Amino acid sequence: MTESRYRRDYSGEFVITETRIADGRSQQTREWIPNVIENHHISGRAAVIGSKTDQERFRYQRLQRHRGGLLGKKRLQTYGTGDLWSDMTFDFFVTTDRGQAQAMADTGYDTRSTIYTNANICIENPGRFYLVPFLQPIDNLALAIYLAAFDGHQEVFMLGYNIDTPGGTAAWISDVASVMSAYAATQFVLVGTESNMPESWRGYRNVISMTYRKFISYCDI
Repeated sequence: MTESRYRRDYSGEFVITETRIADGRSQQTREWIPNVIENHHISGRAAVIGSKTDQERFRYQRLQRHRGGLLGKKRLQTYGTGDLWSDMTFDFFVTTDRGQAQAMADTGYDTRSTIYTNANICIENPGRFYLVPFLQPIDNLALAIYLAAFDGHQEVFMLGYNIDTPGGTAAWISDVASVMSAYAATQFVLVGTESNMPESWRGYRNVISMTYRKFISYCDI
């Protein structure tokens, strides 16, 4: 990830649906996938839940009913990934796992949440899933944070992200760091115990730590 991009400038993109070799030349078939998401948020705040590691300290399901005080000025849009979809309806969810996407479709979860995935799954399920804009080759834990930043949120609160988080790949911590580096104008807030957060994250100027008690008060939960 080398630069910050935002949904306000994104109209869609071409994706490669087929590549074949003919007469020694590579030929590609491309399909345009438009951006049909307009994310209008008031507070500029998002909560990204990465795992259940802090469930005993804060039940993230509370955020499903969060209204954010007067006129919703502190409302948090929620982003999630992994197996958390079975516990809560998120505003936005990301998965690149075909089996998980199928399970979501079978239960109708996609009618309650906006689900982002890769081009293949989008094309196989027209109208049900949405393409991750400029899909990055990074772990889903980092993709969820990337989407929150891409949507223009000024503050991104990260819950269930720490050294105990079960990552999908060995590089997930550095993948998250790449998002923090690219979106230097976005404030990333590590919610939990600061000493339990990866040091590589805490070195960025746009990253701070916050206890769950402070988070609950700050976001009027």
